[in-house]
Amino acid sequence: MNLEFVKVDVTSQVKGKYEGGKLSLYMGEAKIGQVIETNQGLQHEMAEGFEFDEDKIYRYENKQRNDVQSYVENCDEGWC
Repeated sequence: MNLEFVKVDVTSQVKGKYEGGKLSLYMGEAKIGQVIETNQGLQHEMAEGFEFDEDKIYRYENKQRNDVQSYVENCDEGWC
């Protein structure tokens, strides 16, 4: 099975929190990256599945999501 991913802009869902000299990036309760100031400027370190590009934060999502249509298959008995 070949997985395809789409790049979704999640910038508006990301919050920053200053921790130990770094700006930690959170989406909900999950830490998704951090911004560190270096001699070369700001460096963005992002968690797997996230990317910082042109002042926006993106999350890669599976294009072919397996959304659950029903919890029960072939339910023709009338009780499920």
